[in-house]
Amino acid sequence: MCTTFFCFYVYILRLHFYPFDPALAASRFHVDARGLLLLHNFTASSPVVMEFILLVDSDVLVLTFVPEAGSTAFVNAIELVSAPEELVGDIGTLVTSGDAAQIDGLSSQVFETLYRINVAGRKVTPFNDTLWRTWVNDGAFLVDTGAHDYMVWSFSGRIAYPKDSKLMTREVAPDNVYNSARSVKPGRNVTWGFAVPAGSRYLVRMHFCDTVSKVLYELYFNIYVNGYLAVKDFDLSSATGFLAYPYYIDFVVDVKDEGMLKLAIGGSKNSRSDEVSGILNALEIMRMNKTSGGMDGDFPVVLDMEYGISKGFGEFARSLLCGFIFAGLFVALVMLVLRLRAELRNNGTAWSWQSMDSGEGKLARAYQLVPSKTDY
Repeated sequence: MCTTFFCFYVYILRLHFYPFDPALAASRFHVDARGLLLLHNFTASSPVVMEFILLVDSDVLVLTFVPEAGSTAFVNAIELVSAPEELVGDIGTLVTSGDAAQIDGLSSQVFETLYRINVAGRKVTPFNDTLWRTWVNDGAFLVDTGAHDYMVWSFSGRIAYPKDSKLMTREVAPDNVYNSARSVKPGRNVTWGFAVPAGSRYLVRMHFCDTVSKVLYELYFNIYVNGYLAVKDFDLSSATGFLAYPYYIDFVVDVKDEGMLKLAIGGSKNSRSDEVSGILNALEIMRMNKTSGGMDGDFPVVLDMEYGISKGFGEFARSLLCGFIFAGLFVALVMLVLRLRAELRNNGTAWSWQSMDSGEGKLARAYQLVPSKTDY
């Protein structure tokens, strides 16, 4: 992405925090990326991954961790993934109580990823996503919705992407999230609710792919964002021109005091099917930066960065060292696994890996040794 004077590149930044020591769990600090305050007064009392999508205009991205006075700062692992330009579009739909209007300039914003949802599908792990993203099932987020309001669909065919399109590619979302869908019945609504920080603006990306219709122009449905009508009688066939073609819409909405973001699809009387009126395949919710200085606004932390580092550099260095030791152990474990896998292959045995969701929604892993024939 280039302007007259600069070229910007899209990156996904993931910061991994695993507070394996009580001192780390009690730490409070700030994280800055080239003058943009990503995290302010941040504390990680439990394992968490913070993800941001940002533009970088140089060959080096400098991350600065600044501990609060008397505290420490730490990080266990850092990922910086180069992303395609089409990951973030420039134009969206601003949804308010009065109307829905076009808004541009989205590609210049910084986003904090809060939710990635695979609607009616199983958890998608980073191993099945080209950008190493995780998509979780939507079941825990359904609100004000009964089993009689929807149907669940699974698709085993081929997802077709527009040829030479920069808008829709597998980097925007993997096939796995388009292979499942939750449909709304005519005259019904399906609603999802997400807890979000109040007083912020959000980008809501809703993914659609008509894998349930037998012919075009059967589905017509309404889209609601935080209780407001965003799109009336949405015709997915007219938007794509084909079945099994992925499509998404970016909505921008302000969440003020309620701290809850609700999204819904509603059946329209214009639908030509008696069972299905509309569908949804996947959801993404990202918080937008409030100012050019930070995700939460402008704070004097950046100006006091030198003071913070000079006062707490020893503690910061020790906690950072612990984090990198933990990450190093993890890398060593992965290398051992890869070596074992290579040895098993040489012995005519393959190691297959399958992922399953347990009842608590946590990823359960099943490992099997199965005989195989390998030709060299």
